Amino acid sequence: METLKERKEINQKDCWDLTKVISNKTEYQTLIKEVQQCNEGILKLKGHLLDDAETLYQYLLLDEEESRKLGRLIIYTRLHLDEDTRLSASKKEVLEIENLSHRIHESESFVISEFMEKDFSYVQNILKQKKELEKYHLFFERLYKDKERILSEKEEKLIALASSAFGTPENAFDALDITDAKFGIVSISPRKKVELTSYNYGELLEHENQEVRKEVFQTFYKYYEEHKNTFSALLKGNYQELEFFRTIRKYPSALEMELDSIDVTKSVYDELISSVHQYMNLNIDFQKIKKELLGVKEYHLYDTYAPVVKPLKTHYKKEDAIQLVLKALAPLGEDYLKHFQFILENQTVDFYPNKGKHTGAYQWGCFDSPSYVLLNFTGNFESVSTLAHEMGHAVHSMYSKDANPYIYSQYEIFLAEIASTVNETLLSFYALDHAKKKEEKIYYLCEFLNKVKATIYRQTMFSEFECLMSEKMQNHESLTEEVISNTYYELNETYFEDSVILDNEIRYEWMRISHFYTPFYVYQYATGLISALCIVSDLLGGTPNFQEKYIEFLKGGSHKNVLDLLKDVSIDLTTKEPFEKAFHLIGEKLEELKKLVKDSDHDE
Repeated sequence: METLKERKEINQKDCWDLTKVISNKTEYQTLIKEVQQCNEGILKLKGHLLDDAETLYQYLLLDEEESRKLGRLIIYTRLHLDEDTRLSASKKEVLEIENLSHRIHESESFVISEFMEKDFSYVQNILKQKKELEKYHLFFERLYKDKERILSEKEEKLIALASSAFGTPENAFDALDITDAKFGIVSISPRKKVELTSYNYGELLEHENQEVRKEVFQTFYKYYEEHKNTFSALLKGNYQELEFFRTIRKYPSALEMELDSIDVTKSVYDELISSVHQYMNLNIDFQKIKKELLGVKEYHLYDTYAPVVKPLKTHYKKEDAIQLVLKALAPLGEDYLKHFQFILENQTVDFYPNKGKHTGAYQWGCFDSPSYVLLNFTGNFESVSTLAHEMGHAVHSMYSKDANPYIYSQYEIFLAEIASTVNETLLSFYALDHAKKKEEKIYYLCEFLNKVKATIYRQTMFSEFECLMSEKMQNHESLTEEVISNTYYELNETYFEDSVILDNEIRYEWMRISHFYTPFYVYQYATGLISALCIVSDLLGGTPNFQEKYIEFLKGGSHKNVLDLLKDVSIDLTTKEPFEKAFHLIGEKLEELKKLVKDSDHDE
């Protein structure tokens, strides 16, 4: 296991090029001035936004220009910081743009209130008066949907001022979990010790020696236990913010507030929870098979990440990984693969880890920037799968931006996890289909079922945890560390039953889950994979014209409701059908694994 390099030691061809967003400091400062000028132009229109069609159009053009240029500044500064989160200059730039964004948001808080002074029918009439305004009909229809939740101009300005102070829990979490985190040293052999980091934690949990896995697990969570009161205060602050907005916007629950923002019905969320509980046995059976394959007397949570067999190829070079993913994605068609290759050739993928670099992986960009992908590629199959996943986001963003005007170019997060997990699943099934040895097939089946465990079962458990936390906050219950940790431990007991030994350290796992600071986000990973499994089933099953339907789905942006866009690829998440279809496919793969394991026992 190599020591992390400094950023300057990484080959620049393997790093993203942010000059494609902002070329130099002069352009950076010019953009700031232009954003401020747009803001000044909008403020001059205060009180007159709906006077006539021309004034409304003038506002919408200024708003778009301001938003697009501010988007470039946000993307540039955040990506620059994520290259090395230790750099104070990068932190300063991020704060500068965040402050600019907050000031603009506060000064323009009058806009929504001014719109809400008129009825939607009045606005509809203005939109008919100018051809260029026709495309904004859906935008205003969505805006007026929540008219009763919008307050007066004065009240909205107070909310905007308060919002600028929010976000502190998330920022403090990032510092405590990444920048300031020191986990200590662990022994991976009698003669070799390594520094434990967020980057190598997952890899070390895959170590073949159970005692090493145990030491890694205990050492890692010791840090969180030592800071449990701080993490608890941050999570409590996060849910206080959520409760503040729920109360102001008059929603019956925080969950319904977040779902309403993307027009997803609560029935989708309820169906997910219900279906996962109905099919909980699939993951429990899988864990029991893994215990058998590992041959351990006691099977702990830190053992659930250990591979049961080694793949034929244990390390992939960057070029090999790319070629494997391209072959696996062939069912998506030539046009999709061209988009995929364009991103790789455009130097917008940051491949390797370096000291201070943001952990994990993501795709991000704006309307006027390329789709950027952050990876921490280590060469194992999981890294290859992550490449496929994040490039799924990137290609989806390309299609969406190319096919829609700015106002409808951004797709909802609810849809984002579908495109990425379609790619992951295609890769898993391609690797499985091309495996020649029984051990390889077992490896790839376990890899797929591990992904199901992590993406459907685990994320749904996180979702239940979020619901419980927000409900406790809404009911004025104390969110102490003990209450939070006990709740999390009990959920693990529900999801794993007797299949795994639950070590006490798992009580603190919630402290490292960054997605809890983006409320009710994680359930979308689960619905995303559920939908992806349905899509892959149709892609590989030869459903007529389905490839074309899927590409059109990727081009959808936000020009339709998310649930309606999914119906275009024959998925209705308000019914049991897609959940049953997905879990049936999962069950088939589990049975295939059981048969292989049984045959292996007979071979012995």
